[in-house]
Amino acid sequence: MKVLLVAACLLAVASAQVESSMVPGARRGTFLNGIQQMLINATATFYPDGENMMQTIKLAVMTARNDLCKINNRQEVNNPQDHNSIILGKTCKKAFVKLYNEEPDRCGGVFCDVLTDFETKTKESLTRMIEAEYDSDFFDIIEERFIDPIMEYSCRCSGKMMDAWMGCKKRIGDADIWFTMMNFGGFDTAAEYLGGMDWKDFWVDLVANRVPWEDIETMLERTMANLCQRNTDIRKGDHRCYTYLYDTITVHVKDHLKSLGFPPAERRRGRISDVPLHCTQYDYSGSEGQCSTFCDCHTSILESMGSVFEKFCLESCVDYYQEKFMGCCTASLILDEALETAIMNVADEIKEIYVAVFPEDRFAADHIRARFDTFHNHELDFMRNPTCEDSDISYDVTPCTEGDMNMEDEDPCAGLSGKAVRKCKKTQKTNCSGLSGKQLKICKRKAKKGGQ
Repeated sequence: MKVLLVAACLLAVASAQVESSMVPGARRGTFLNGIQQMLINATATFYPDGENMMQTIKLAVMTARNDLCKINNRQEVNNPQDHNSIILGKTCKKAFVKLYNEEPDRCGGVFCDVLTDFETKTKESLTRMIEAEYDSDFFDIIEERFIDPIMEYSCRCSGKMMDAWMGCKKRIGDADIWFTMMNFGGFDTAAEYLGGMDWKDFWVDLVANRVPWEDIETMLERTMANLCQRNTDIRKGDHRCYTYLYDTITVHVKDHLKSLGFPPAERRRGRISDVPLHCTQYDYSGSEGQCSTFCDCHTSILESMGSVFEKFCLESCVDYYQEKFMGCCTASLILDEALETAIMNVADEIKEIYVAVFPEDRFAADHIRARFDTFHNHELDFMRNPTCEDSDISYDVTPCTEGDMNMEDEDPCAGLSGKAVRKCKKTQKTNCSGLSGKQLKICKRKAKKGGQ
């Protein structure tokens, strides 16, 4: 959620007001309309004549593509795969060429694929998001164009790519890009943080040795294991956890925006929700006068989890939060101790590196780290063990790999037919038999409410 909220603000700041013939698809006054105005400004900036990418970006993409797409080129004569890489250097390029040549995944070709897609598909993606009439359409486009392809690739290849990098990073200093950056990047080659070291030597050492790559590798491995696993709350099909978590983010972004008074872009005659309205209305009274725009409010949203957890302890809201917020995919992430340790270590090390280079920003870095600790010590602890005082309300916090994945998929109605099978299936739905774990708990709660 944080990434989506902050990204919207950064886009707003980065995009100047530029004349454009494009028109937002969402009706005026909605939050989506405001986001689309930002996207129109960005599109007009990146595509000045409406069709062609601005020259500086186009030149940078073309230069990178000409270098990195040689990884994907397997010509037998004068094989470009054997050429040196300005950006990666010879050793790392060789490692990624090896990955590209391994079928069927061809993981090493991602650099060329991303640059080619950026060059050929960015305009179309921006146009589709600008033309979206409703919030749901907008989020679906993001999922289709970005989330799904990124995650499908990452689930197959992120581990292999990290292994290749870990094996070649010690020779990253051989790449010619360092000299280009030093001579034309406008960097201070005599800065105090260098401590007398050569500019290139300092940054090569930082990238290759000081960045906590082992913890980053663990963090990536555990994150992908959790996101790429099957969502076993859904008994049929091959639904992955990254889809559940993306849906969770979009649902709660919408809830927060409504609570802040930003009108949603919804179909006027859509199905009436069976979720009680008070379950998705959060208290932002402490932010009064500070939320005239979304960018003023995003900090309030990030600090408002307390008001969300208050809703957890309302009997009428339990089913909603169990399904939308506390599924087995969420449980897998928040209970993963190896992931937690890796994240904490990376946060500490990156903060120290940042402060060493930008000592004037130490206070800001300490503040961000403190907020991270607050989230870890309060919000995350609550999610791991949701308890409500003076109430028997509880949540099932069972990871996917420990939940329905281990259940036997026996059909209690197997072998029956006609009236017998219809009666059996009706009985299963009514008395919750045949269910277990999270599904059994939800079924019993609904049965209790219905007086069954």
